[in-house]
Amino acid sequence: MNRINPIYIVVLLTILLSLMIYKLGASKSELEENKESFKTTQAIALKLVSLKDVYADNVKIKQSLQRILNDASLRSAGLKTKFKATALSISAQSVDLKTLNLLLNKILNGAYIVESMRIKSVSRTKADLQMEIRW
Repeated sequence: MNRINPIYIVVLLTILLSLMIYKLGASKSELEENKESFKTTQAIALKLVSLKDVYADNVKIKQSLQRILNDASLRSAGLKTKFKATALSISAQSVDLKTLNLLLNKILNGAYIVESMRIKSVSRTKADLQMEIRW
């Protein structure tokens, strides 16, 4: 009665081994899920870095806006621009639609944050514009 049957020890070790194998499999699947989550997070981080490079460079944004506004056809349109510390306000009274189309194409195809924009038709060929671009 004082001796432990060796079969009990073998069964106990087999149960412990099975439990460890089960835990190992669960850990492997959790590791795979974490790897996929890491890859997704890394892809999002790369996208955010590239967006930050495009939208956060204030000097580059100011220079490109200045280049757009210095276009010969836009200079002669009578656009009133006001550079502030964190924004640019553009206003125009009775601007030609071709000029307005050129300006909007250049601004909307660029990487700018358009805070507000209001266009009001004055006639068939003229419109008023109020726009604010921030950086």
